[in-house]
Formats: sequence, structure tokens, C-alpha cells
Amino acid sequence: ENGTLQALLELAGKPYTGSGVMASALAMNKAMSKRVFEHAGVPTPPWLLVEAQGVLAAALLAGEVPPAVAALGLPLVVKPNEEGSTVGLTIVMEWPAAPEAFRAAARHGYEILLEGFIEGRELTVAVIGDRALPIVEIRPKSGFYDYESKYTAGRSDYFCPADLPGALAERVQSLGVAASRALDCRGVSRVDFRLDPNDVPWCLEVNTIPGMTPTSLVPMAAKAAGMSYEQVVQRML
Repeated sequence: ENGTLQALLELAGKPYTGSGVMASALAMNKAMSKRVFEHAGVPTPPWLLVEAQGVLAAALLAGEVPPAVAALGLPLVVKPNEEGSTVGLTIVMEWPAAPEAFRAAARHGYEILLEGFIEGRELTVAVIGDRALPIVEIRPKSGFYDYESKYTAGRSDYFCPADLPGALAERVQSLGVAASRALDCRGVSRVDFRLDPNDVPWCLEVNTIPGMTPTSLVPMAAKAAGMSYEQVVQRML
């Protein structure tokens, strides 16, 4: 999903579906994609990129809370800058837990993303070309959409179309298309949002190779739009 395989296929002269090398690499690098979102006017939670061997990292591991980190507030999301499926991600509720959260993220990369936690609803927008499909709302039974909630049957409830006022739904969908377009995605992508209590949508990331099993979120959204699984695959091809 980071563009490496796409580059290999292009070197080999082999066609493939979905986003190209640049879009894939940008989407996987959360800090770079956030810079693009901000430039494109797509709201994204406040963030700070920390090198695992840098000065800020040393302060965090020593139990200190540098001003730049304190400005993000609590809860604080700590995650590897280039990972997926919430691997290595921790939500820090109290500052004494920050060093261990940082160590957990650092096991998966040399850059760690610190991000302000957005309280609210979990939404995702599937985008096919320049068309946004109906929004899916995810309600994990554990309260947090972690790895187990994503990949264990029965650990989350899904609602599609999400119960949102028409104007708000259109706003979230338009931001999904804008985020996907800003990264120059092609084919099918999926854009994840948090909707805060004031109904402000915050873009977390774009998935350039979303799950495509018959029970995945993109086919679920497509079904709500009147498309069969086979029709989605045909569109991708």
C-alpha cells in the first residue's frame, strides 16, 4: 500500500488497478498526507511528527511533556507514521502512559505521529473515481476501533447510510472526494473521518487499497448505492 509494489509493476510494464506510486506513498505517510490535506482545506486533527531518536523523543521517554506535545492535549493518539490497521497505536489518557505508548509506536518505524484525539463518531467514505458512496458509520463495541474491532466478526456494528442530516452527509462526502483528489488517488479509495460533537468532520487518513472482501466497507457502501460486488470490481478494472 506504500507504492513499492506499484513502482515494481510500472518498471515491469504491468498494468494494475488503483492509485499510482506517488498517491500510495503519500497516503501511507500520515504526516505528508496531513500536509496535503491542510493545503487542500480538508480539516485534519492537530499533529506533531517526532523522530524516534530525536530530542523530543528523548524528553518523552524520560517522562517529560514538551510544550509542543502538551499543546495537543489529552487524550493523545500515538502511532507509527507509516503503518495501517491501528498497528502500534495507543490512545494516551494520562501523561505517565506516554513513554510506553511512544515505545510501542517506535517498534514499527523511526517516525512517530502524535495527534490530538477527536471525540465523536467514526465515519468512512468510499470514493470511486470522483464519486462518493454512501457514508458508513462504525460503532466498535469496545469503544475504540482497534485491530480486533476491525478484523473480528461481531466486534463492531456498521450503519450505512450513516444517520446524518442531508447537508452534513454531503459535506463529509465532498471532503472525502477532496482528500482523495488532493493525494491524486485513482480507482477506489476510502477516507476515514472522526465527526466531533459540533458536527465538524476531521479527516484521519486515506486508504488507497481498502478491503475488498464481500463483507468489507467499500462493498457495503456500494451495496447501499445499488451496486453489486461484481459491479464494483468491474469499475475497478
